[in-house]
Amino acid sequence: MKRLLIILSLLIGFTSFAQNKKSLLREGNTLYADSSYNEAEMKYRKSLEKDQDYFNASFNLADAIYKQERYGGPDGSSALFNALKDNAPSREDLSNIYHNLGNSLLKEQKTDKAIEAYKEALKINPNDNDTRYNLTLAKKIKQEENKQEENKQEENKQE
Repeated sequence: MKRLLIILSLLIGFTSFAQNKKSLLREGNTLYADSSYNEAEMKYRKSLEKDQDYFNASFNLADAIYKQERYGGPDGSSALFNALKDNAPSREDLSNIYHNLGNSLLKEQKTDKAIEAYKEALKINPNDNDTRYNLTLAKKIKQEENKQEENKQEENKQE
């Protein structure tokens, strides 16, 4: 009887632990949907305090930080998406990580790296039209950057 009570209390404790991290995630998702990205970030961080390996909270945290236009640096969305690559539970999740990493890198004006991220996403999910569109856009931006660089070099030669 004593063993049964111990096992039961452990199971109840584990269940409430799991529900708590999920309820924090749901609260964060609600705030995110309401465009309250800073508050959503806090809920996702609290969820990760309960379980630091909780992929959904980590992914959504990176999204919330992206929406706050914090792309670079060690706590920026690019670094967070990059860190998630090895923990993706499915190929679809990995494709989404690369897609979002590309978006974040493009916002940082790291066009070459963004192009590579989009290509990786398309290797995993070749039918993703959003990623294909973003890759095309990134390539156009790269062409413009190259033209501007050529014009600068031409101006320097003329001087």
